Amino acid sequence: MMSLNNKKILLGISGGIAAYKSPELVRQLIKQGAQVQVVMTEAATQFVTLTTLQAVSGSPVFLSQWDTRIANGMPHIELTRDVDAILIAPASADFMAKLSLGLANDLLSTLCLAKGHESHGEITSCPLLIAPAMNRQMWEHIATQRSVQRLLQDQITILGPASGDQACGEVGMGRMLEPNEICEALIAFFQPKL
Repeated sequence: MMSLNNKKILLGISGGIAAYKSPELVRQLIKQGAQVQVVMTEAATQFVTLTTLQAVSGSPVFLSQWDTRIANGMPHIELTRDVDAILIAPASADFMAKLSLGLANDLLSTLCLAKGHESHGEITSCPLLIAPAMNRQMWEHIATQRSVQRLLQDQITILGPASGDQACGEVGMGRMLEPNEICEALIAFFQPKL
C-alpha cells in the first residue's frame, strides 16, 4: 500500500474559505505516515486558527518571518531544510500571483523562494505543489490563468482545482480538491515515474 511514510511535508495555508479543510488535510497526511509542519499566512488566520492546526499537527505553527522560535532568525530557510515537499492548500489567487512573480513579503511566500533542502551534502530544490481555491470567476480570470502558466513553467505542480458548489453560491471551477484527493495526489507524486 502506498503511503507517505517518513515524508516531511510543509503545509502552507493561504487565505480563503477552503482553509477550513486544512485540519482534515493535516489529519489525513499524518494518517498516511507524513510529518507535517504548518505555515500560515496572516489572511489564513481569518478562516482557521493556529491553535487548531497546532493541535492536529502536534507541532508549532509558524506565521511570521520574524518568529523568534527559530534561533538564527531565518525561519524561511530553516523550515525548508530536510522537507520532502511544500504543499500550499489552499492556494488563493493572490498567493498564486505572488508565487508566479517571485514576490516574497511574508513567511510562506519567502520560504517558497528559499525552498532548498540538503540531500547527500548538496542543497537541492524541494518540490512545490499547490491546490488552488477560489471563486470560478477568479479562477477563469486572465490574470489567474497567466499565473497558472508561469507556475507550470517554473515546474510547480498544480493539484486541481475541482468543479462544484462554491461558498459564494455559484457552481464551477475553482473549488479546492477535497483533503483525501490532495492526499492521494501527493502519494502519487512521490511514486517512481516510469
